[in-house]
Amino acid sequence: MVENGLSFTCEICVEPVSSYKRFKSNKNCVHRSYCLDCIAKYIEVKIQEYNMSEIKCPGLECTEVLDPLRCRSILPVRVFESWCDALCETTLLQWQRVYCPYSDCSALILNECGSNVVKTKCPNCKRFLCYKCGVPWHPGYRCNETGQFRGQNDFLLCQLMNERKWRRCPACSHGVELRSGCKFVRCRCGTIFCHACGRKRSREWCWCKTSVTQNLKFSAILALALMLASYCLWMGAIYMK
Repeated sequence: MVENGLSFTCEICVEPVSSYKRFKSNKNCVHRSYCLDCIAKYIEVKIQEYNMSEIKCPGLECTEVLDPLRCRSILPVRVFESWCDALCETTLLQWQRVYCPYSDCSALILNECGSNVVKTKCPNCKRFLCYKCGVPWHPGYRCNETGQFRGQNDFLLCQLMNERKWRRCPACSHGVELRSGCKFVRCRCGTIFCHACGRKRSREWCWCKTSVTQNLKFSAILALALMLASYCLWMGAIYMK
């Protein structure tokens, strides 16, 4: 590299260039021997041909990354916008994402929390959707069954089942309504299952949260009734004496 204070030789085009056209990267990069035109062309090739978002200094074995904002003034608008798009795409790939399934919305929804999201509300149109399978929310249907949907009537049936708290049989998938009584119900196909959680009966009690809570309440009431009966018997025995 030849320098005389007013010019230098660019290591890419090997041409003498005015010092005013010297590209200056960030403070951590020691390479200062590239002209603005060559750097602009270098960035354009990396974006247009390789769709790269993280573009490193062209210096051999240099790991410093070029700052898009520092390079903005030397790039054509279309190249800078393409670079921004590539950066956004790379950022989005880090997150679980889904598009709103409603045709009049289609907003991009990111799962920035990293948790296992199923039912969620679109922040744009405020309607519910299933984040797991990317369709409108389907109460009463499992995600692996949503491919059976054929039209609006299927989703209306889902809403009806949700409003009336029907539970789908784990064997035949028919909706079963529980008006009162024990949580264990028998479907018309003969399958006995817990109406609270939808699992087949495997024992006398179901240990799902809803059933356990109700069973504990029932046990507490039964224990209280037995205590009251014992007390009445004891008081009756005293009066008899």
